[in-house]
Amino acid sequence: MGDGQNLIDKILSDARAQADEVRAQAKEEAEEIIAAAKAKAGKEKAKFDENASLEAQKAAAKEISAAEMQAKKLILSQKQECLEEILDEAEKKLGSLTGAEYENVIIGMIKRADIEEGSEIIFSKKDKDAFGKKVSDMGFCVSDDVRDIEGGFVVKKGDIEYNYSFKSIISVEREDILQLAAGILFA
Repeated sequence: MGDGQNLIDKILSDARAQADEVRAQAKEEAEEIIAAAKAKAGKEKAKFDENASLEAQKAAAKEISAAEMQAKKLILSQKQECLEEILDEAEKKLGSLTGAEYENVIIGMIKRADIEEGSEIIFSKKDKDAFGKKVSDMGFCVSDDVRDIEGGFVVKKGDIEYNYSFKSIISVEREDILQLAAGILFA
């Protein structure tokens, strides 16, 4: 049985060597597969991290943009409020003119109004009593009619009337006044 045992031992030894070789090769292949999987996972993670970073940057940029837009709206609102206050103040200042200062403003407006011949100037009762005669003496036709206006006058030629009251002038020239004031204040 000695030769048979030697043969069995040799077969077992060869089988163990072959098994060790197969295990070593399988282990090597497994390590290669694991390394490839780790490399792929690393690439996927890097790609995911990059995408996440880009998405975070986009979200941050969107938030910043929204905040900047809100700030611009708030600034614009404050500017508009400021301009409205300027218009209100200008109207109050015109309404608070008295005496010779007021009369000079009205007469200056009449001189610049390019009033056609045959036109008549209509004042408020107060203004007509205060300086209607002076305007008439300057060669303008002052109407017997009066209007309920606070500052300024109306020019009437036939059926057409041109309203030069302070309120009307500010209303008509509102946009130009606002642009001028904005240019001065916010340029």
